[in-house]
Amino acid sequence: MKKWADSFAHSFCVIAVQAGEIIGFGDIKPDGYLDRLYVHKNHQREGVASALCDTLEQSVRAYCITTHASITAKPFFEKRGYRMIREQQVERQGILLTNFVMEKRR
Repeated sequence: MKKWADSFAHSFCVIAVQAGEIIGFGDIKPDGYLDRLYVHKNHQREGVASALCDTLEQSVRAYCITTHASITAKPFFEKRGYRMIREQQVERQGILLTNFVMEKRR
């Protein structure tokens, strides 16, 4: 948890709240690295991720916004104008996961 807290401390964070409950969040670093974007499964396909991403992208002056998108998030970012730079494997707790380095130039 300390690693996440430290990371959030150096980012611009946005939280989506509905009826007093957190339904999503995201954060972006000043250099344009969109680190996390999450929407609760009961609120997907309601425009929450798009609203969060709009706010995050507009909060930085970086010419290029980058992210490491999961397989399921890749189409979302492609629709927003991001392009894939490369596919990569990352290890999390001994498990290899595929994700995609993506960028959006403005």
